[in-house]
Amino acid sequence: MSGPGTPPQRVETRFGVTADAHLVGRAGPENRAHVERFTEAMRTWRPDFVIDLGDILYHCGEPREEHIQELRRHWALYCSAGCAAYAVLGNHDADWLRQCSEAGPGPSWQAYHEATGMPGRFYSFDVGRLHVIVLDGNTPRPPSAGASPDGHQGAFWLDELQMEWLAGDLRAHRGRPKILFCHQELHYTPPEGSGEGGQVPFPQIGCASSHVDNGWEARRLLAADGEVIACFAGHKHHPRWVVYGGVHYITLAATHRAGSYSQVTLSDSLRIEGFGEQPSCDLPLPA
Repeated sequence: MSGPGTPPQRVETRFGVTADAHLVGRAGPENRAHVERFTEAMRTWRPDFVIDLGDILYHCGEPREEHIQELRRHWALYCSAGCAAYAVLGNHDADWLRQCSEAGPGPSWQAYHEATGMPGRFYSFDVGRLHVIVLDGNTPRPPSAGASPDGHQGAFWLDELQMEWLAGDLRAHRGRPKILFCHQELHYTPPEGSGEGGQVPFPQIGCASSHVDNGWEARRLLAADGEVIACFAGHKHHPRWVVYGGVHYITLAATHRAGSYSQVTLSDSLRIEGFGEQPSCDLPLPA
Protein backbone atom coordinates (compact mmCIF):
# COMPACT_ATOMS: atom_id res chain seq x y z
CA MET A 1 0.00 0.00 0.00
CA SER A 2 1.22 3.46 -0.86
CA GLY A 3 1.15 6.37 1.58
CA PRO A 4 1.36 10.14 1.48
CA GLY A 5 4.02 11.28 -0.96
CA THR A 6 4.10 7.92 -2.74
CA PRO A 7 3.07 7.99 -6.43
CA PRO A 8 -0.40 6.48 -6.98
CA GLN A 9 -0.39 3.06 -8.61
CA ARG A 10 -1.33 3.31 -12.27
CA VAL A 11 -4.90 2.65 -13.36
CA GLU A 12 -6.70 2.79 -16.70
CA THR A 13 -9.94 4.75 -16.48
CA ARG A 14 -11.86 6.77 -19.05
CA PHE A 15 -14.62 9.28 -18.41
CA GLY A 16 -16.54 11.96 -20.30
CA VAL A 17 -17.23 15.39 -18.77
CA THR A 18 -19.60 18.25 -19.49
CA ALA A 19 -19.97 21.51 -17.56
CA ASP A 20 -22.50 24.33 -17.49
CA ALA A 21 -24.88 22.80 -20.02
CA HIS A 22 -27.68 25.23 -19.01
CA LEU A 23 -30.50 22.97 -20.15
CA VAL A 24 -33.51 23.82 -17.97
CA GLY A 25 -34.92 27.35 -17.95
CA ARG A 26 -33.68 30.20 -20.16
CA ALA A 27 -31.91 27.99 -22.66
CA GLY A 28 -32.24 27.47 -26.40
CA PRO A 29 -32.73 24.12 -28.16
CA GLU A 30 -29.07 24.14 -29.22
CA ASN A 31 -28.07 23.54 -25.58
CA ARG A 32 -29.82 20.17 -25.56
CA ALA A 33 -28.38 19.42 -29.00
CA HIS A 34 -24.88 19.89 -27.54
CA VAL A 35 -25.59 17.25 -24.89
CA GLU A 36 -27.17 14.94 -27.47
CA ARG A 37 -23.92 15.06 -29.46
CA PHE A 38 -21.95 14.40 -26.26
CA THR A 39 -23.97 11.32 -25.31
CA GLU A 40 -23.81 10.03 -28.88
CA ALA A 41 -20.02 10.37 -28.78
CA MET A 42 -19.91 8.57 -25.42
CA ARG A 43 -21.86 5.60 -26.78
CA THR A 44 -19.12 5.22 -29.38
CA TRP A 45 -16.16 5.98 -27.08
CA ARG A 46 -17.52 3.73 -24.27
CA PRO A 47 -16.05 5.38 -21.13
CA ASP A 48 -16.32 3.98 -17.61
CA PHE A 49 -18.62 6.85 -16.62
CA VAL A 50 -19.82 10.31 -17.59
CA ILE A 51 -20.20 13.25 -15.22
CA ASP A 52 -21.77 16.69 -15.49
CA LEU A 53 -19.88 19.35 -13.54
CA GLY A 54 -22.93 21.38 -12.58
CA ASP A 55 -25.32 24.06 -13.80
CA ILE A 56 -27.27 21.62 -15.90
CA LEU A 57 -30.07 24.05 -14.96
CA TYR A 58 -30.40 27.75 -15.66
CA HIS A 59 -32.86 30.24 -14.13
CA CYS A 60 -36.10 28.33 -13.77
CA GLY A 61 -38.96 29.30 -11.49
CA GLU A 62 -42.47 27.94 -11.11
CA PRO A 63 -44.35 25.78 -11.98
CA ARG A 64 -42.35 23.35 -9.88
CA GLU A 65 -43.57 20.04 -11.33
CA GLU A 66 -43.06 21.21 -14.92
CA HIS A 67 -39.39 21.95 -14.29
CA ILE A 68 -38.80 18.74 -12.34
CA GLN A 69 -40.18 16.77 -15.29
CA GLU A 70 -37.99 18.77 -17.66
CA LEU A 71 -34.91 18.01 -15.56
CA ARG A 72 -35.77 14.30 -15.54
CA ARG A 73 -36.09 14.35 -19.32
CA HIS A 74 -32.69 16.00 -19.72
CA TRP A 75 -31.01 13.76 -17.15
CA ALA A 76 -32.35 10.71 -19.03
CA LEU A 77 -30.23 11.96 -21.93
CA TYR A 78 -27.07 11.67 -19.82
CA CYS A 79 -28.19 8.22 -18.69
CA SER A 80 -28.39 7.17 -22.36
CA ALA A 81 -24.59 7.44 -22.70
CA GLY A 82 -24.22 3.68 -22.18
CA CYS A 83 -22.40 3.90 -18.83
CA ALA A 84 -22.86 5.19 -15.29
CA ALA A 85 -23.82 8.89 -15.12
CA TYR A 86 -23.06 11.26 -12.22
CA ALA A 87 -23.96 14.88 -11.44
CA VAL A 88 -22.18 17.65 -9.53
CA LEU A 89 -24.31 20.34 -7.88
CA GLY A 90 -23.75 23.77 -9.44
CA ASN A 91 -24.72 27.19 -8.14
CA HIS A 92 -27.67 27.41 -10.55
CA ASP A 93 -28.71 23.89 -9.49
CA ALA A 94 -28.48 24.54 -5.74
CA ASP A 95 -31.71 26.52 -5.42
CA TRP A 96 -33.16 26.20 -8.88
CA LEU A 97 -36.84 26.41 -8.01
CA ARG A 98 -36.40 29.73 -6.19
CA GLN A 99 -35.23 31.62 -9.29
CA CYS A 100 -31.64 30.47 -8.74
CA SER A 101 -30.93 32.82 -5.86
CA GLU A 102 -27.50 31.16 -5.48
CA ALA A 103 -27.86 31.53 -1.70
CA GLY A 104 -26.61 28.02 -1.03
CA PRO A 105 -28.42 24.66 -1.03
CA GLY A 106 -32.06 25.37 -0.21
CA PRO A 107 -34.98 22.96 0.16
CA SER A 108 -35.19 22.32 -3.57
CA TRP A 109 -31.79 20.66 -3.88
CA GLN A 110 -33.56 17.51 -2.66
CA ALA A 111 -35.79 17.60 -5.75
CA TYR A 112 -32.70 17.99 -7.92
CA HIS A 113 -31.05 14.92 -6.41
CA GLU A 114 -34.23 12.88 -6.61
CA ALA A 115 -34.47 13.73 -10.31
CA THR A 116 -30.83 12.83 -11.03
CA GLY A 117 -30.59 9.90 -8.61
CA MET A 118 -27.47 11.24 -6.91
CA PRO A 119 -27.01 10.13 -3.27
CA GLY A 120 -26.47 13.63 -1.86
CA ARG A 121 -24.92 17.02 -2.44
CA PHE A 122 -21.45 15.50 -1.85
CA TYR A 123 -20.50 11.85 -2.24
CA SER A 124 -17.86 9.45 -3.57
CA PHE A 125 -17.71 6.31 -5.66
CA ASP A 126 -15.17 3.84 -7.02
CA VAL A 127 -14.31 2.88 -10.57
CA GLY A 128 -11.98 -0.09 -10.28
CA ARG A 129 -9.07 1.16 -8.15
CA LEU A 130 -9.83 4.82 -8.85
CA HIS A 131 -11.65 6.68 -6.06
CA VAL A 132 -13.81 9.58 -7.24
CA ILE A 133 -14.94 12.39 -4.91
CA VAL A 134 -17.72 14.87 -5.68
CA LEU A 135 -17.91 18.09 -3.62
CA ASP A 136 -20.60 20.76 -3.17
CA GLY A 137 -19.14 24.26 -3.18
CA ASN A 138 -22.45 26.12 -3.10
CA THR A 139 -22.68 27.14 0.55
CA PRO A 140 -22.20 30.92 0.84
CA ARG A 141 -19.10 32.13 2.65
CA PRO A 142 -20.03 32.82 6.30
CA PRO A 143 -19.58 36.44 7.44
CA SER A 144 -17.42 35.23 10.35
CA ALA A 145 -14.83 33.61 8.06
CA GLY A 146 -11.30 34.95 8.35
CA ALA A 147 -9.08 36.12 5.53
CA SER A 148 -8.06 33.43 3.05
CA PRO A 149 -4.33 32.88 2.44
CA ASP A 150 -5.19 32.87 -1.27
CA GLY A 151 -5.29 36.65 -0.97
CA HIS A 152 -8.76 37.21 -2.39
CA GLN A 153 -12.15 36.61 -0.80
CA GLY A 154 -14.32 33.99 -2.47
CA ALA A 155 -18.12 33.90 -2.48
CA PHE A 156 -18.49 30.14 -1.94
CA TRP A 157 -17.67 27.78 0.93
CA LEU A 158 -17.20 24.12 1.88
CA ASP A 159 -19.25 23.69 5.06
CA GLU A 160 -17.82 22.04 8.18
CA LEU A 161 -19.84 18.85 7.76
CA GLN A 162 -18.47 18.40 4.25
CA MET A 163 -14.87 19.16 5.24
CA GLU A 164 -15.03 16.55 8.00
CA TRP A 165 -16.50 14.06 5.55
CA LEU A 166 -13.77 14.82 2.98
CA ALA A 167 -10.98 14.26 5.51
CA GLY A 168 -12.53 10.95 6.56
CA ASP A 169 -13.14 9.82 2.99
CA LEU A 170 -9.50 10.47 2.07
CA ARG A 171 -8.31 8.51 5.13
CA ALA A 172 -10.63 5.62 4.30
CA HIS A 173 -9.17 5.30 0.80
CA ARG A 174 -5.43 5.41 1.41
CA GLY A 175 -3.46 3.64 -1.28
CA ARG A 176 -5.89 4.50 -4.07
CA PRO A 177 -5.52 7.13 -6.80
CA LYS A 178 -8.17 9.81 -6.62
CA ILE A 179 -9.96 12.35 -8.82
CA LEU A 180 -12.19 15.17 -7.52
CA PHE A 181 -15.02 17.15 -9.07
CA CYS A 182 -16.44 20.44 -7.75
CA HIS A 183 -18.47 22.98 -9.72
CA GLN A 184 -16.48 25.95 -8.42
CA GLU A 185 -12.70 26.24 -8.37
CA LEU A 186 -10.99 25.50 -5.04
CA HIS A 187 -8.50 28.32 -5.56
CA TYR A 188 -7.97 31.95 -6.38
CA THR A 189 -4.92 32.21 -8.61
CA PRO A 190 -3.32 35.54 -9.61
CA PRO A 191 -1.98 36.26 -13.11
CA GLU A 192 1.52 35.12 -12.13
CA GLY A 193 0.17 31.65 -11.36
CA SER A 194 0.71 29.40 -8.36
CA GLY A 195 4.48 29.04 -8.75
CA GLU A 196 3.96 25.27 -8.72
CA GLY A 197 2.89 24.62 -12.31
CA GLY A 198 0.13 25.36 -14.77
CA GLN A 199 -0.56 28.28 -17.08
CA VAL A 200 1.54 31.43 -16.80
CA PRO A 201 0.17 33.98 -17.12
CA PHE A 202 -2.87 32.43 -15.49
CA PRO A 203 -6.00 33.58 -17.38
CA GLN A 204 -8.15 36.02 -15.39
CA ILE A 205 -11.77 35.22 -16.20
CA GLY A 206 -14.94 36.84 -14.93
CA CYS A 207 -15.62 37.67 -11.29
CA ALA A 208 -12.52 37.19 -9.12
CA SER A 209 -14.64 36.08 -6.14
CA SER A 210 -16.35 33.14 -7.88
CA HIS A 211 -14.24 30.49 -6.13
CA VAL A 212 -14.50 28.51 -2.88
CA ASP A 213 -13.06 30.79 -0.20
CA ASN A 214 -11.83 27.96 2.04
CA GLY A 215 -10.74 25.87 -0.91
CA TRP A 216 -7.19 26.23 0.41
CA GLU A 217 -8.17 23.97 3.33
CA ALA A 218 -9.40 21.30 0.92
CA ARG A 219 -6.24 21.69 -1.19
CA ARG A 220 -4.13 21.12 1.92
CA LEU A 221 -5.97 17.84 2.55
CA LEU A 222 -5.53 16.75 -1.07
CA ALA A 223 -1.81 17.56 -1.10
CA ALA A 224 -1.25 15.74 2.20
CA ASP A 225 -3.03 12.67 0.87
CA GLY A 226 -0.39 12.35 -1.85
CA GLU A 227 -2.61 10.25 -4.10
CA VAL A 228 -4.92 12.87 -5.60
CA ILE A 229 -4.27 13.36 -9.31
CA ALA A 230 -6.62 16.16 -10.29
CA CYS A 231 -9.62 18.27 -9.35
CA PHE A 232 -11.99 19.27 -12.18
CA ALA A 233 -14.19 22.38 -12.04
CA GLY A 234 -16.57 24.30 -14.28
CA HIS A 235 -18.41 27.53 -13.41
CA LYS A 236 -16.00 29.94 -15.16
CA HIS A 237 -17.17 28.85 -18.66
CA HIS A 238 -13.61 29.13 -20.00
CA PRO A 239 -10.76 26.61 -19.62
CA ARG A 240 -7.65 27.08 -17.48
CA TRP A 241 -5.19 24.95 -15.51
CA VAL A 242 -3.00 25.37 -12.43
CA VAL A 243 -1.08 23.12 -10.02
CA TYR A 244 -1.13 23.26 -6.22
CA GLY A 245 0.53 20.69 -3.97
CA GLY A 246 1.21 18.36 -6.88
CA VAL A 247 -2.49 18.25 -7.82
CA HIS A 248 -3.80 19.45 -11.21
CA TYR A 249 -6.70 21.91 -10.90
CA ILE A 250 -8.44 21.90 -14.28
CA THR A 251 -11.32 24.20 -15.21
CA LEU A 252 -13.32 23.06 -18.23
CA ALA A 253 -15.05 25.06 -20.95
CA ALA A 254 -18.84 25.37 -20.77
CA THR A 255 -20.87 22.90 -22.80
CA HIS A 256 -23.42 25.57 -23.72
CA ARG A 257 -20.56 27.36 -25.50
CA ALA A 258 -19.85 25.59 -28.80
CA GLY A 259 -20.80 22.18 -27.40
CA SER A 260 -17.60 21.89 -25.37
CA TYR A 261 -16.85 18.63 -23.55
CA SER A 262 -13.89 16.44 -22.62
CA GLN A 263 -12.88 12.82 -23.02
CA VAL A 264 -10.44 12.05 -20.20
CA THR A 265 -8.14 9.03 -20.07
CA LEU A 266 -6.19 8.23 -16.92
CA SER A 267 -3.34 5.76 -17.45
CA ASP A 268 0.37 6.59 -17.46
CA SER A 269 -0.68 10.26 -17.72
CA LEU A 270 -3.85 12.35 -17.55
CA ARG A 271 -4.96 12.88 -21.14
CA ILE A 272 -7.76 15.31 -21.92
CA GLU A 273 -9.16 15.28 -25.45
CA GLY A 274 -11.15 18.48 -25.75
CA PHE A 275 -14.01 19.36 -28.08
CA GLY A 276 -15.57 22.73 -28.87
CA GLU A 277 -13.69 25.40 -26.91
CA GLN A 278 -11.98 22.88 -24.60
CA PRO A 279 -8.27 22.46 -25.48
CA SER A 280 -6.60 19.05 -25.37
CA CYS A 281 -3.63 18.34 -23.12
CA ASP A 282 -1.52 15.51 -21.71
CA LEU A 283 -0.53 16.08 -18.07
CA PRO A 284 1.90 14.08 -15.93
CA LEU A 285 0.74 12.13 -12.91
CA PRO A 286 2.11 13.05 -9.46
CA ALA A 287 5.81 12.23 -9.20
